[in-house]
Amino acid sequence: MTDQLLSTHKTGALWQIRLDRPKALNALNLDLLKQLDAALAAGFADPEVKTIWLDSQAARAFCAGGDVKALALALIDEPTDDAKRQLATQYFELEYAIDLLIEQSPKPIVVFAEGITFGGGWGLFAGANLKLCSDSATFAMPEIQIGLYPDVGAAHFLQQGDWRLGTFLAISGITLSAAEALALGFVDGLITHDYAQSLQQQLSAGLAPSELDILSVDPRIEPLYQQWHSALQLLPKTGTLSDWLVIAEQNSQLEPFARAIDSWATGSAWSIALTWQHFSRQRGKTRAEVLVQELVTGANACAYPEFVLGVQAKLIDKLPRADWAYDRVESVPIDELNAVLATPPIT
Repeated sequence: MTDQLLSTHKTGALWQIRLDRPKALNALNLDLLKQLDAALAAGFADPEVKTIWLDSQAARAFCAGGDVKALALALIDEPTDDAKRQLATQYFELEYAIDLLIEQSPKPIVVFAEGITFGGGWGLFAGANLKLCSDSATFAMPEIQIGLYPDVGAAHFLQQGDWRLGTFLAISGITLSAAEALALGFVDGLITHDYAQSLQQQLSAGLAPSELDILSVDPRIEPLYQQWHSALQLLPKTGTLSDWLVIAEQNSQLEPFARAIDSWATGSAWSIALTWQHFSRQRGKTRAEVLVQELVTGANACAYPEFVLGVQAKLIDKLPRADWAYDRVESVPIDELNAVLATPPIT
């Protein structure tokens, strides 16, 4: 019997979906993805529902991302690279379909994030019509720490504004506070848990998300924006990945660069180089187009040993750093990256 990993509740015009897999920080395994798909479909089909609200039962995490630990352990048992690609594709197809469903929802979706909102969790959050969070929320695409790359269409939603910001967040995997995410335009409003309940009541009464009062006045926003702006302006738009790494090292007194340097010290050079190439190639594309490419890229990446190695070290053995294949991004063969980023049909 499948465990119930989320709950749904209808109040007036509001359909609420609450992720409820607390021990795994709402990591998206196949069962949770299937239940979320069904819950969204039910909200879309109900003519009385005007708005869908997505959040978490526990404040510790909205969603820590995809259940990469389960995926990596399953990949170990697959005897061939083709079998590994097939398994990864089955998982990614469902996850990406839900990301796109939220992105292109026929009814407005409000997402309220508290706590950890990483990887695939940020993927769910990013597609909402109204993106809200509490001050406890943290955002990151930390895939370079597990030998993968930021997927779920991040090459679209992270690069919507200044693409340098999105690319830097992707290749560094650093964590943003709620205030930083608001200052950088990834969040529409920073609210309290109590105010979130007030907004739900207004939506249940029939108000549209666009009619809600979510004005966020926070004295931290402007200084944080200026701090990030100062760092980003040093990154040349025509520069290479190596250029960016050198600039960060030379300006390590700037907070964003200092955090990135710490992350690079433990992350996979292979993943950093793959992420740079992927984000460069997907820049300017729609989220749907990016997700189509990522079905291939993700499956190919899972066939490489770096991913299982990273998950084993970071999430199972709890080591500070895996024994990665390459020590420096300059050592990663471009032919290897091109093979992962290729687009042949997966059979």
